Amino acid sequence: MVGFDFDRRAALAMMLASGAALPLSACATPALAPPRFGAGKLYVTSWFGGEISVVDLGRGAVTKTIGVGVHDHNVFLSPDRSAAWVANNNSGSVSIINAASDEVSATLMLGGGPRHTFFSPDGSSAYVTLEFDDAVAEVDPIGREVRRRLAVGHMPHFPIVVGDKLFVTNFGGASVSALDRASGDLLAHIAVGTGPLGASATRDGARVLVACHNANCIAVIDVERLAVEALIQTDAGPVQVTVTPDQRFAYVANDGAGTVQKIDLSARAVVARILIGASAGSHGIAYAPASGLMFVTNTGRASVSVIDVTTDRVLGEISVGAAPEGVAFAPA
Repeated sequence: MVGFDFDRRAALAMMLASGAALPLSACATPALAPPRFGAGKLYVTSWFGGEISVVDLGRGAVTKTIGVGVHDHNVFLSPDRSAAWVANNNSGSVSIINAASDEVSATLMLGGGPRHTFFSPDGSSAYVTLEFDDAVAEVDPIGREVRRRLAVGHMPHFPIVVGDKLFVTNFGGASVSALDRASGDLLAHIAVGTGPLGASATRDGARVLVACHNANCIAVIDVERLAVEALIQTDAGPVQVTVTPDQRFAYVANDGAGTVQKIDLSARAVVARILIGASAGSHGIAYAPASGLMFVTNTGRASVSVIDVTTDRVLGEISVGAAPEGVAFAPA
């Protein structure tokens, strides 16, 4: 064996001296192609970049960036998937991206501190939280005009439509505002844990789940009674909670712990914990139901983690712009 190693080194030395091309295996490791994660694309915000990264999942890489406003926090796809609405917190605007061309088709000036957009299921209304105005703008997506502004609690963050009601998390008020969508009347301020941020709802419209960032828990709200019926403890700093397409579980991204936790909705308990990284800053969540994948933005790593929800394992990570927070999946 010693003789073999000596002979191989000698042969390589002779090839270098003669200027002959070395075999690839002898002088370099070929670059690995990025992993592929099914079909479709992701839109990913960049809080410090003022741009949207467009990720081609078939390539597993960013293929385009789209300039938007200052401190783009969230991106939300319209129900018909024709447009991606980007909330630009410090520009007071929403950038509307044409999903076919991946170009900004319009910019709506709405008020102080847009954070999140949520559409009614029929696409007739878009609701945008205005953090600095303690209000929600109800926007006509066709005419692209504000129909009315609805007063809510302090520092509204996330709006979600559930049947004939609109629920809005109030980060500065430790509450969730429930409004009648038709009249715009306030039905209740529901006290939850401190620092409520993201929210999700069960498909039957019976429950709303709220990530309480500063209280390290998920508040479960009974939609009919407009009251909290359970608190589920999480790791530090839950930001976004999202019910799975099969309605059996919910996943919560915890930016304080750099983890994603899986909650059994029947047992109302955490049943799995996925470690992303202590300083990852895990934030936003999107699903690709057909491929069984979940995408989680990591603000501290400028990346998106790809998770197989059938095994709760991280499959890979995709580099994106600085401080990504929001993410939306658009099927091919």
